[in-house]
Amino acid sequence: MSRTLSAPRWGLSAAVAGALALAVTVLAALGLAAQANAAFTTPKCGGPSITGEGGSFAKDAHVVFNFNFKNSLCPGTSSNVTYAPNGSGAGVKAVTLRTLTPRFGQTDDPPTPEQLALMNAGATVDPGANKAVTEADTDPSNNGKIHVVPAAVGAVVALINLPESCDAKLLSAAHRTDNAASTADDKLIRARFSKAEFEQIWAQGATGGPSSVPYLNWDEVLTELNTDADCHKPIIRVVRFDQSGSTFTFKDYLNSINSAREWKTKWATTGTNLTREWPGATFGPRTDCAGTPEGPGGGATQDTDNLTSGCGNGNGNLVDKLIATDGSIGYADLATARNKGLAINPTTGAEAPTTPYWTQVQNGSGTFSEPTADVNGFRTDGSKGANCLKATFTGIPATPASDPTLGDWSKASGVNSPDKEGTSPYGICTLTYGLVFDDNSAVWGSSPAEEAAARTVKDYWEGVLTDGTQGQLFPADYAPLPASILAISRTGVAAVDWQKGSNPKVTPPTNNTNPTNHGDGGGGGSEPGKPSNAFSLLRKAISSKTGGAAISVKLPGAGKLDLLGTAKVGKAKIKVGHLVLTASKAGTFELALKPSAAAKKVLREKGSLRVSLVLTYTPTGGDAKASTSSVTLKLKQQSKGSH
Repeated sequence: MSRTLSAPRWGLSAAVAGALALAVTVLAALGLAAQANAAFTTPKCGGPSITGEGGSFAKDAHVVFNFNFKNSLCPGTSSNVTYAPNGSGAGVKAVTLRTLTPRFGQTDDPPTPEQLALMNAGATVDPGANKAVTEADTDPSNNGKIHVVPAAVGAVVALINLPESCDAKLLSAAHRTDNAASTADDKLIRARFSKAEFEQIWAQGATGGPSSVPYLNWDEVLTELNTDADCHKPIIRVVRFDQSGSTFTFKDYLNSINSAREWKTKWATTGTNLTREWPGATFGPRTDCAGTPEGPGGGATQDTDNLTSGCGNGNGNLVDKLIATDGSIGYADLATARNKGLAINPTTGAEAPTTPYWTQVQNGSGTFSEPTADVNGFRTDGSKGANCLKATFTGIPATPASDPTLGDWSKASGVNSPDKEGTSPYGICTLTYGLVFDDNSAVWGSSPAEEAAARTVKDYWEGVLTDGTQGQLFPADYAPLPASILAISRTGVAAVDWQKGSNPKVTPPTNNTNPTNHGDGGGGGSEPGKPSNAFSLLRKAISSKTGGAAISVKLPGAGKLDLLGTAKVGKAKIKVGHLVLTASKAGTFELALKPSAAAKKVLREKGSLRVSLVLTYTPTGGDAKASTSSVTLKLKQQSKGSH
């Protein structure tokens, strides 16, 4: 086993505190205070303390946000904003359930239209820890309208704990990066992998892509190590225990390398366990964790699938497990990795050549790049910041034009960015998003206490987006938002108000023709006076035994739902199935999509078939509304000789 390093907790260091204090002075001089909002009766900075909950990726960013809130935006305030870094899944749940304490959420996994619809509709039934809410309530009085507000940019770093005594000096130039600042015999030689090698390592036991049997051992991928018996060890994948935006971003990067592996669908957005599922790994009872919770790396084959996780939520638990697991690889946000002691010493490299560390990955131009803003990657003297300033963000919604924070961010991505403007951005950059309601009175009621809490939410998020606060993200190992995205975020937060009138359920427009889109949903709104046509696609479940699928849809009232499934086979287009459902009242309905003879033939030959779905709902007396989605049908292949 590699030795366990001491893991100092990152607090507000003297350098960071000094920089933040300087930002306070600058902000005060520039007069960058949150704008007053006439609808609030509670004065600016007059609200109480509140809590928010969400991804551990944003934990240290919220230290910066709260510091500036208390010392710049609202100096002298007695209110405080407490952030609970319990995972992106918890952040989504915080604003979906109407029974919890947090008044805003945070996620690094951009919400799908389906998730947005559930947040807006609300729910009261909690399915349990690390389980996503799937059923909206039937109470229209608590419907809201969520803003998805980009707050900061960060890097998900690749982590390595090389097997103990494995001689890193054997690594070839292509598979290593040296700490050139050190001349010591024990200088750190970091292993690294090409994109193809990296993806295959994480896909152990999976099919699809260039290798149906991906790498299992260190000396299989780093073949120059096969002369050292200490290197002939399994590569243990250490993953998040909980539903995680960091995991989604990491899988987004793997998907950009090999989309045939279905990293963003099969292993991230479908199935009961979402991002907690991994290729070649079991999911089940974790007998090594107190209370035997279900998680990745459990089940009957525990300890035999080269995958494990910590027993608790958050990137901190993942890094602790990686440090304690010899021959492992993992991932975490840059700030947590540094806080846990995985930063690289600029003079001696590290305590030993096999000390755990973060490593380089290839970006969209094939350049090996560092996650840190300092290009050599070795500084720990306060020169921090994520190497994401020049990352290219794609999939940013343009609609609704008046406020894209109400749009569909599910295709937004900052991974695999190419070199540009003479820079080499890190390969795994991401946005982290606040989830803020347009009007809390529509969601949690219009009591004086709620009005005061909503005032704090408004003030806090205006503070997050000031130039001064954004400028202080580098010392906390993040990067500020690009100017174009910052402008979008400010538009969304500026719209947040109190008692704005009726707040009907709003579902952003969706276009799911992009095969990498990881969400689907229905409806928008009807014209005033007409029945609502806002429906939700809640779930898709396939049966590999029959080749069919069950489609679960929530309808707002009586009407007719038309479901048409088609698929492309070569240059031809075939009909897979056509169903018509007539509903006499509101409710959740399940449609059984059975493959046509033509579709069944393809399934027998190929085993799978991607089907485009068009759902059209026409409420009785109202206007029709269509939504597109997709599902990949699968049929278990019969062995030869079976009947």
